[in-house]
Amino acid sequence: MPVGGLTGPLALLMPGQSAQYQGMGTGLYRDVPAFAGVMDEVFLLMGPAGDELRSDWLAPSPRVPIDHADRSQPLLFAIDYALGRLLMDGGLRPSVLLGHSIGELAAATLAGIFDLASAVRIVQHRVGQFATVPAGGMAAVAASQAQVQPHLRSGVDIGAVNAPRQTVIAGAVEPLRTTLDALRRAGYTWASVPSTVPFHSELLRPVAVAAGPLLASLPARPPQIPLVSGYTAGYLTDAEARDPGYWASHPVHPVLFWPALTTLAGAGPQLLVECGPGIGLTTLARRLPQVRSGHTEVLALLGPPTDPSREAGQLAAAAARLGMSPP
Repeated sequence: MPVGGLTGPLALLMPGQSAQYQGMGTGLYRDVPAFAGVMDEVFLLMGPAGDELRSDWLAPSPRVPIDHADRSQPLLFAIDYALGRLLMDGGLRPSVLLGHSIGELAAATLAGIFDLASAVRIVQHRVGQFATVPAGGMAAVAASQAQVQPHLRSGVDIGAVNAPRQTVIAGAVEPLRTTLDALRRAGYTWASVPSTVPFHSELLRPVAVAAGPLLASLPARPPQIPLVSGYTAGYLTDAEARDPGYWASHPVHPVLFWPALTTLAGAGPQLLVECGPGIGLTTLARRLPQVRSGHTEVLALLGPPTDPSREAGQLAAAAARLGMSPP
């Protein structure tokens, strides 16, 4: 597949929490019928909640902010999945998938581990459980995991390792505040992650426990497309794909995105395509030695957050670079 002079396999990077922004995907929904059709599949499977979600998502002034987990989580899943389906229905076959947080569930659905109806049930159950979690937040610290760890207060955990010097922490409001104060005094800078839920922390242990019975009842199959796990940083095994405990633990365990991305990049020259809103994952991928040397290329399907009316044009330009007709 020639892209900008590079020939190599296609890897899809599927973003999760913090990639959301107001209006994301709404232009595609209005202007790209194939995208709207897949989104409507997801909304239909959600039942009445899907009707409400779609209506609020498309509203000029949404009732629920996009950063609320009731909006960000199901919409990120749906948009990631719909964009992946567009590529695959257009004839592109990814060689590997890597999702960040909720993005891994979208990747698992594209890989055939879960059917779409089962994946939607998992998303809805998880989101419903977030109301039981104490208020908290997340922050991205410009430091390594080893540098951050000594400053963590009780109730604050490592939520993600996104890059060698980008570590996300998560916890309840007050312990997170005191941890961030300690990090500031130690000379580290940080930025808040848009989330009112402390994803990937022990505070979400009840969410994981509650998901166990549901996941045990759903069929899960070996991946039909290789998937690099954002939680083990290795290729997902058939046993892990079938293990309800693996999927139930996602809200608690840290996302090891950089180690997983390093594993993926080690497979040789390829094209890393961000299959979801924004450019967060391709921005991280640009730090890879393989990208800096020009042996691996990156492409974001939608580019930076923009006016929704421009989304169809951005997607068409990306499709052209991928050698496929505009969706």
